[in-house]
Amino acid sequence: MADKVGDSGDGVKRKISNFVFWNQTRVFILALSLTCLTLTQINSQIFTFTVICMDDLIVENQMSNVTEPHWIEGTTEKSILFSATAIGALVGLIPSVPLLNRLGVRLTLSVCGLCSTLGTFFTPIAVSWSFYLVVVCRVLQGLGISVILTVLGVIPTSWSPKSEYSTYLAILSCAWQFSNVIFMPISGILCDSEYGWRSIYYAFGVLTGFFYFIFYMFYTDAPGVHRNVSEKELGQIKEGKPDHAIRETVPYKRICTDPCVLAAWISFLGGNLGFITLLLYGPTYLREVLNFDVRSTGYINALPYALCAIYKFSAGKISDRIKFASDKTIYTFWLFSSIIGLSIGYCIMAWTTDRNIAFVAFAFAIVTSGLIIMASVKCLAMRCQQHCHFAWSRAFLLITGIMILTNAPFPFLTTQEAAEYTKHKKSPMGELSEKV
Repeated sequence: MADKVGDSGDGVKRKISNFVFWNQTRVFILALSLTCLTLTQINSQIFTFTVICMDDLIVENQMSNVTEPHWIEGTTEKSILFSATAIGALVGLIPSVPLLNRLGVRLTLSVCGLCSTLGTFFTPIAVSWSFYLVVVCRVLQGLGISVILTVLGVIPTSWSPKSEYSTYLAILSCAWQFSNVIFMPISGILCDSEYGWRSIYYAFGVLTGFFYFIFYMFYTDAPGVHRNVSEKELGQIKEGKPDHAIRETVPYKRICTDPCVLAAWISFLGGNLGFITLLLYGPTYLREVLNFDVRSTGYINALPYALCAIYKFSAGKISDRIKFASDKTIYTFWLFSSIIGLSIGYCIMAWTTDRNIAFVAFAFAIVTSGLIIMASVKCLAMRCQQHCHFAWSRAFLLITGIMILTNAPFPFLTTQEAAEYTKHKKSPMGELSEKV
C-alpha cells in the first residue's frame, strides 16, 4: 500500500507510513532514546567498577619482570582516569549549543554515541598498549555524555504531549538509574567469570554502536516530519504547545541573567553533587568500606537505582494527574524532598558503624535523590521553552568546570606516604633511656 500524505503541522506536506505504531510512535522514540542515553551513561561508568577487578594487570606486570609498578596501582593515574571523562564532557559541551542549533538532536547525539562506542570498545586494547591511550578512551566516553542533560530537556519538549510531560521526563531521566541496574550486576558476573573485565567493554561497546545506529535511522528532531507519526498522534503532541516553527536566535545574555534560570542552576549544582558522588564512588564504597565482594557489589549497588527508577516513574505519573497544585509547587516539592532525603542518608552514613544501617542509608540517599534532576529539567524547560538546550548545556558546563577545578590539585599534591604528624613521637623518658 502507498504511503498516506499528511500535514507536518507547519503547512508542509509529508508522507505518512501505513504503520504508525498504533498512534504511539512517541513511546518507541522514548524507549529508543532511553536505551541510547542509558548505554552512553553505562560506558562512562564502567571504569568506576572495573577498577576494583583489574588485578590481573598487576600480576601480568610482575610476571614480565618489570621493576616499575603498573599504572593501575597508582592513585594519581586512577585520579586522572576518573577526571578524564569530565574533561571530555567539558570539551563536548563548549560547541554543543551551536551544534544542536545547526545539526539538531539526531546528528549531535549520534556523533556523541559514536565517540562513546569507540572509547568503550577500544579501552581493553588501549590498556595493553599505553596509559595515555586509556586516557583518550575515557575522554571519548566523556564526549559521549556531554549532551545527555541537554537532550534530556529537548526530547520531551519536542515529543511528549503537554499532559504527559512529567511522565515522559521521569522515564527518560531514568537513564542514570537504569545504567546502574543493568551494568552493575552484569559487570559483577563478568568480572568473576572466565571472560574477565575486558568482556564488559566489548559487550557494551557493541550494544552502544548497534542502538545508536537505530537511533540515527529512526529518530527525527520534530514529530511533524516523522513518517510513522499519524495525524492523530501529531495533534496530541502539539496540543497546548506554543508554535515555534521559526528557528530563533538563542538569547544568551537574557537566559544567563534570568533569576529563575540562575536559581535552577545553583540548586541543581548543589543537589547533583550528592548524587554524582554516590554514582561515581558507590562501588568503591560498597567494596572497600562496607566490605562486599565484587559480585555482591554489582547486585547490591543496582538495587537502590531500581527502586529510584520506580520512585521517579510514580512521581511523574502522579504529577501529570494532579490538578490542584501548580507546576511550580510540584517541582519545588520534588527538589526539597530529594535534598532532605539525600542529606539524611549522608548523615547516617557518616555517623553509623553498622554495615547494614550504612547500606540502608546509602540506598535511601540514592532513591530520594532521583527527583532532583526532574525538578531542574522541568523548571528550565517551562521557563526557557525552545531555548532549554542552552540553559541545560550551561548548567552541565558549570558542573564540569567545578569538578575539574576541585580535582586538578589531587594528582600533584597527594602522596601515598604517611604524614609526619601520624608518626609516634618518643617521650622524653624514652629518649633518656635510649641514651643510657
